[in-house]
Amino acid sequence: MERTVRVWNEDVEVSVYQKSKSVWVAVGTYLGHHIEVKGRSASSALALWRDAARYKGN
Repeated sequence: MERTVRVWNEDVEVSVYQKSKSVWVAVGTYLGHHIEVKGRSASSALALWRDAARYKGN
């Protein structure tokens, strides 16, 4: 499913899907960087993706 994540006042479309019972994956592109992170829930994967994108944006 597609979700919108706000990174530094910019909305970015991110795909999030469930890989296994306790692993969710968020995938997207920010400033030309492909970012893929894993979390224990959809919301945690999206939060981790946002943090990774902020790091790349610095």
